[in-house]
Formats: sequence, structure tokens, C-alpha cells
Amino acid sequence: MKANGSLRRIPVLLYHSVTDSPAGAIAPYTVSPATFERHLEQIAESHQALTVSQLVECLGAHRTLPPAPVVITFDDGFADNLDEAAPRLVRHKLAATVYVTSGLVGQNGMLGWEQLSELEDAGLEVGAHAHSHTPLDELPVADAVEEIRRSKAMIEHRLQHELATFAYPHGYSTRRLRNEVRAAGFGSACGVRNAFSHPADDPWCIARLTVRADTGLERIERWLRAEGAPVASPREAFKTLAWRTVRRARRSAGLKAHPR
Repeated sequence: MKANGSLRRIPVLLYHSVTDSPAGAIAPYTVSPATFERHLEQIAESHQALTVSQLVECLGAHRTLPPAPVVITFDDGFADNLDEAAPRLVRHKLAATVYVTSGLVGQNGMLGWEQLSELEDAGLEVGAHAHSHTPLDELPVADAVEEIRRSKAMIEHRLQHELATFAYPHGYSTRRLRNEVRAAGFGSACGVRNAFSHPADDPWCIARLTVRADTGLERIERWLRAEGAPVASPREAFKTLAWRTVRRARRSAGLKAHPR
């Protein structure tokens, strides 16, 4: 599967919650356990799942990219990632990476500290997703750095080992933020971009495809065939730059940030 010349399209899927009873604003980004099961059946039939860190090893030529790679990720750290998603992933022998927002750990519906080790025991990779889930590109640099480093330190303290990977809240980053994530000691980071990753993708802003409540099995199948989405560009889209300006203006005015 190739695109844009020699670039292979690599689907990196972004999930959030897996439940039949989503709460509030997360509902549009939630899939039911039955739907998730169907997704995994399709993935297991045709693809080899990698963690984000394993993908980065392939991008850096330290590991051979399998013939049909896919990466499954989760953002935020919902408790159902352990209760609903992990058992299904284990049953299908599929790897995944879960990004945890340290300031949300232990809150209603979220993973508790002791459950992070259970995720790892199930074979899932745990990464950091900042501390408060605030879009980092809206913050002063010093505050953004605190978000990055605080989440890393807190989760590492609980797991008693270093974290390898980070995901930007809401997917937003800048060159400065990517450098700060690297300086904090992470080996990779994920954005969103709703595009396919590829062997030349930026390991500090890996492109992902958002799986929403209305993402049907047909779309998952198309993504697995390397169809139905663009290949990630090395340049930030103009609309992303424009939306950042709007978000920063809203935050300066004290308005609530746009969800996700």
C-alpha cells in the first residue's frame, strides 16, 4: 500500500471511551463495546497492531515495519479502557497505547492510579496526555512545559519507570511544544491531524485518525485498506493555524475552549 510516491499509509486509530453509556461531551467520541469488538475483529483479520513506541522504532529504522501495520491508541484515560477495551485487545492479541491525563486520574469514570499498572500487565503501553487536558498551544510556554513535565513525573512515579510517549491534548502542537516534549525525555508524541501516518511522519507529531461514535465499520475497513483519508503533510494546515488564533483569542477573553 503506497501513496504519494513511496509513502506507505499507516492507520493510527484514535479512540477515547468504549461504553454503552457515554457521559456528556465525550459521547460523540465514544464507541460501544460491540462496535469496538467488530473493529478489532476486522483489524485482527488483516493487520498487525503495534504500540506507538514500536511504530516509532520502525520509523527510525530500528525495527522492520510489518506488511500491514496498524496502531490503536486511546486518549484521556477512561476507566473503560481497562474494563472494556483491554480484555478485547488481549483476546485478539492486539497491542495498543493508552494516553493518560494525570490530573483526571481517579475522577469519576476515569482510570485510578492502581489501574495504570493493570493496563501494563495486560500488555498495553501507557503514555502521558498532559496534566489538565488544556490545549497546550493556547498556554504560555512555561505553563505548557509544566503540563508536559508534571504529567510525565506523576505517572512515572506511580509506574516506577520512564514513559516513552506523549499525546497533545486535543491534538494541538507547535514546533516549540514538540521540542519541549522531546526535551522532557519522551521518545515520541502523537497529534491528531485525521490523516494517515507514514514512514516519513514526524515522530513528535504522529498523525492519527479519530474514531467517533458515527465511524462505521465500512470506514474502518477503508482506513485499513489505506483509503478514505489523506496522508499526513509535514506542514501544518492553514485552517489549523487559523483555528489556533481563534482559540487563543477566546482563552484571552476568558471563554471556554472548543471541545476536543
